[in-house]
Amino acid sequence: MRKMTLHDMWDASLNILKDVDKFCQENNITYFLAYGSLLGAIRHKGFIPWDDDIDILVPRPDYDRLLSTFNVPGYDVVYAEKRPDVYLTYSRICDTARTLVKTASPWMKGTIESGLWIDVFPLDAVSDNEEEYKALYERVKKDYFETVAIRRRKTKLDKAFGFERNAKTILHRFLHPIRHFQSPMPAKNRLVAEMEACPPYGSTKHVSMLPCPERNREEWFPIEDFASAVDVEFCGCKFKAPVGWQHHLTQLWGDYNQLPPEEDRHPRQSYLRVFYK
Repeated sequence: MRKMTLHDMWDASLNILKDVDKFCQENNITYFLAYGSLLGAIRHKGFIPWDDDIDILVPRPDYDRLLSTFNVPGYDVVYAEKRPDVYLTYSRICDTARTLVKTASPWMKGTIESGLWIDVFPLDAVSDNEEEYKALYERVKKDYFETVAIRRRKTKLDKAFGFERNAKTILHRFLHPIRHFQSPMPAKNRLVAEMEACPPYGSTKHVSMLPCPERNREEWFPIEDFASAVDVEFCGCKFKAPVGWQHHLTQLWGDYNQLPPEEDRHPRQSYLRVFYK
């Protein structure tokens, strides 16, 4: 196996996105570039130079249809809400034919291996009452970060991670011995239940991405920002963005054209090792 560079990961991730985009267009499924991927498309016409993954947002009805019908050869569809062996509360489409990923923060029971993925986040309808929404978001944050804390203490030792990461794993087990033996599934199941209790998509004026909340940011979006999709350039190709992308990015980051401090310009997923098969 050959270890992939950041640019290799970009090429492989872009190929996954192309296949997902083709499937969505052929099957009338709505999706949008999201978060760093949307910001990269608008600000850099491609990947943010220090980013290392692709995110898409999919309205709940299309999300369920995409994950239950995606059948492109070479991919494993991790429909997280429907799989009891998956610790995540959002989904992934993984290239298992050409790539291998080892992670120091396991997200599937019994393994630290998968294929390189793009993250698929559902967009759910939420209350138009801001206080009700904030109460919901606090609950899902509590459950989500409990799953993360347990996952980080369940890491397996592997030479691919090197001495420093393996030493950190041993230290985490020593400092948090109970977490190593706990299951993240109760917290995951509570969060999934919160999403299942959301009103039907389109029945409210606000939507949110609930399964992967930020500590210091709320995601109470006006549904009109996602009323339709527009084409944006990403790495020389055209992909879909929400029609209200400018308002959406401003809500997330304020002046989204402003670069972050230089010390923050680094890949976030340092706990991954990615290889060509």
